[in-house]
Amino acid sequence: MLALSTTAGIALAIAGGLIAAAAVAGLALRQRTRETGPDIPEALRPGPSDAALETPLLQKLQGWSVVMLAFFVVWIPVTWIFEPSTNLNQEHELKELAVDRGARSVLPFSEENQLGVGCVRCHGPELTGGIIPLGNGFTTAPNLTNVCGGPSAGHAAIYSTDDIYQVISEGRPPSMPSWSIRFEGALDDQQINDIVLYLVELSSEDESVPFEQNVCLNEDASEAALENPGSNPRDP
Repeated sequence: MLALSTTAGIALAIAGGLIAAAAVAGLALRQRTRETGPDIPEALRPGPSDAALETPLLQKLQGWSVVMLAFFVVWIPVTWIFEPSTNLNQEHELKELAVDRGARSVLPFSEENQLGVGCVRCHGPELTGGIIPLGNGFTTAPNLTNVCGGPSAGHAAIYSTDDIYQVISEGRPPSMPSWSIRFEGALDDQQINDIVLYLVELSSEDESVPFEQNVCLNEDASEAALENPGSNPRDP
């Protein structure tokens, strides 16, 4: 469809409405003329000609064609005007559903939560970090509520949402296992994406990570963090 301005779309909708109203009024007010003549019994009157039979049908088809044309003249601009907001609402709804699935995924598996992965086992009940056994000792699992803070929040290899996705997919030795089925894990891409969206939401809630430092949502913050990347910022 050709690009239209909002004003042009509204003007077309109004014009189409006027055309539709005029067409309906013309059909309602149109009256067929009757011929006057001598009083002849019905049985003796000649039958109507082909033109007299076909003209009303033709006029009806033409009238409905005008009505349908007017409908599309109104419907197309109105649809074009409201399409961006409709798509945005659908995008927000899909994101909310994904975040909800991600929130349930970080909890342990149960009969009520069959999508559960159990991130809380290592990262703590509030995902604020925990202590886990490793070999003959222990190690710490990082805080996931501020993962979008990147290096400034202690997440040295996180510079964007792509890095969060990579760490979950491929793991991070020695304690973080790989979770993607492509790396012998248990989660598909959609499940990992849901968890990533949930972690980004956690970092954004109550400004846990200020927008100026949020490497997931602020491209400038991501670029600033990459200015001093260390040896390999993409190394899991």
